[in-house]
Amino acid sequence: MLKRLEVKIIVLLALILAVMIAVYGWWTGSRQQSVYIQALSDNLRVLSYNHADDAASYIVTQEYAGLESHMMNAASMPDVLSIQVTEPDGHLLCNIKRSSRNTLPTLSYAARSIPVPSAPKPDLRRDGNQLVSWAPIFAGTHLGWVRMALSLETANQLQAATWNSSLQIGALWIMVGTLLMIVVVKRPLRAVRELSSFAQDLQDHKGAQVSVQRGVYEIDLLADALNHSSTQLRDAEQRLLAEQERLTVTLQSIGDGVIATDTGSRIMLLNQIAEELTGWSEGEAKGAELGQVLKLGTEEEHDEAMAQLDCVLQARRTLELPGQHLLVSKSGARRTVTANGAPIIDSSGQLAGMVLVIRDVTEKAAIEAEKRGLAQQLAQSQKMEAVGQLAGGVAHDFNNMLGVIIGHAELALLRTDTSGEMHDRLKEILDAAKRSADITRQLLAFSRQQHAEPKVLDLNETIARMLKMLHRLIGEDVDLSWSPGFNVSKVRIDPSQLDQIMANLCVNARDAIAGVGTINIYTENVTLSHHDQARMVDLEPGDYVMLVVADSGAGMTREVIDRIFEPFFSTKALGRGTGLGLATVFGIVKQNGGNIEVDSEPGHGATFRIYLPAVHDVAQETKPEGARPVGGTETILLVEDEAAIMDIGTTILSGLGYTVYAAGSPEQAISIAADDSKVIDLLLTDIIMPGMNGRDLSERLLSSRPGLKCLFMSGYTADVIAERGKVEGDMCFLQKPFTMQTLAAKVREALGGSTPTN
Repeated sequence: MLKRLEVKIIVLLALILAVMIAVYGWWTGSRQQSVYIQALSDNLRVLSYNHADDAASYIVTQEYAGLESHMMNAASMPDVLSIQVTEPDGHLLCNIKRSSRNTLPTLSYAARSIPVPSAPKPDLRRDGNQLVSWAPIFAGTHLGWVRMALSLETANQLQAATWNSSLQIGALWIMVGTLLMIVVVKRPLRAVRELSSFAQDLQDHKGAQVSVQRGVYEIDLLADALNHSSTQLRDAEQRLLAEQERLTVTLQSIGDGVIATDTGSRIMLLNQIAEELTGWSEGEAKGAELGQVLKLGTEEEHDEAMAQLDCVLQARRTLELPGQHLLVSKSGARRTVTANGAPIIDSSGQLAGMVLVIRDVTEKAAIEAEKRGLAQQLAQSQKMEAVGQLAGGVAHDFNNMLGVIIGHAELALLRTDTSGEMHDRLKEILDAAKRSADITRQLLAFSRQQHAEPKVLDLNETIARMLKMLHRLIGEDVDLSWSPGFNVSKVRIDPSQLDQIMANLCVNARDAIAGVGTINIYTENVTLSHHDQARMVDLEPGDYVMLVVADSGAGMTREVIDRIFEPFFSTKALGRGTGLGLATVFGIVKQNGGNIEVDSEPGHGATFRIYLPAVHDVAQETKPEGARPVGGTETILLVEDEAAIMDIGTTILSGLGYTVYAAGSPEQAISIAADDSKVIDLLLTDIIMPGMNGRDLSERLLSSRPGLKCLFMSGYTADVIAERGKVEGDMCFLQKPFTMQTLAAKVREALGGSTPTN
């Protein structure tokens, strides 16, 4: 029943009326009680003064029995609870008390003294349910006190009686008022109830038509208008619901994060992607400042981005934040994003807020960074390859000329007095030619085209044998620290190439150290995975031995590191270096299937890491014993299209005791070999020649002379030899330019290594 609107209103009005009457009754009773107590206080004050004057005469004449009798008569008044007469110090002279109004007063001698006021002045106060008066007794001097206490019981009864009367009158008014309200408000309340029912139906049946019941005069005038409006409202609600559903589905389907704010940059909406990127749910973020939810980069970058986004609201223009930004979510997750904002303009042309679109480009940024790294590595590789091809193109002719110079210088030295001036000059020529040959080998090593004779080496043992040599190279001011790794795998590399790597790296480190410093060398087994190919694209995943050379020198900038392996590039003073040291190291490492990395910063030294493929389960290599043979008596067929090389080779070999048949072309060699009367023990041939290469020539001659030994020589680079000469790695090979000692050793090696007997 209480659910009915009219009942609720009637009950509410009745309660309000009851409260008002109750408050009025309480206020009236309290007011009457206050008036009564005030009157009682005035009477008590007068009585106290009169009794004090009477007590003064009795005290002066010391008639204490008369004092008690007088005070007993005064205590017979109905509201008097006690009368006490004391000396100034509180000693009782008379003590009359009664327990209530209905009992008689009696004299009490139980107490000897009571506390009195400190100053001889009149005092009137309320003490609980009593009204207490202190009147000083004077007769020229202060003789004592008269204390009277009156009961307030009558005042309380007066207040209660007033309260009860008010409640009775109030109850009557409530009943009468309720009946009047039922009669007066019933009809208007019926109209209100119909309107309430109409509103409830609108709420419960969104999108449906709702009509107002007629029959109540007060709302008949509104019924037609409301029924018409209900139809329009239904159509509008259906369109709004469909639009909201479409907007919600669209926002959640967008692959980018969407954040909408009001004009104060407070967040109003986040879609699902924005929730994932920021780590805030839409409920948590609503009402929060945009800068609190959207954390972009460092504090400085964040402030700059927020300032730019404020321009969207201030200038009412679309803005795309330049570049990519690091978005830090609520949980600390980091994503790379792009962001742009646009103002929200309502139908009236007013600014309603801002919408931001945030695109996650983390994976795209990583792919682009990897592409840039690969492109840089490819460009560097192509540049190095181009320079290598240039170096290899010069090598052949240069090596041939050096071979002629070295050969003639050595022959001339054999025919001159060692103490003469000519001997010294020839020695200088020979030394200069050998240094030139070393430069050529460095160029070929850089271009990964040097002909090498790789062997399986224990890196720790090999480097340990180099330490004395390295100490001499770097000097006494630099401390060389060697830390071999435990159980390091073996590698396959030419020992002379490893010497070049260590010498060049240590000398380069020494030159980077100003004064006293440290060079640390250590080895370690490592396993590279596909993830490491991002920085070392040429390296296949697998097991490697890492050789590290680190120094405490001046370090390098990024610009220097980008060019450090270029040939002839050097940061040293003029005359201090050729710029081929690190280029040689780079070429040797690449030629042996490895890779090299550099880490350096100005003032923090440099660290070179070389990765060489690990070799497992390799058979133990044996070294030939005995002294290297110098010459022999065998017959050699020398085939060389360069006349100067052929002449010097014939001269050297003849001087070593060999019988030499010289041929300037493959055709001439075939003609000499066709003579069965000539014994030929060894074919010494150039690989790259016009008309026929050395490998094809050897196969041609081997068909008629199966026991023929072959020794190939060339001044071309290794890739040209492999492509045009068809020479395999296990064949006996002599690199131009060569010395007399090298030629003699290679010939003996090709013939089987035995020294013939005369």
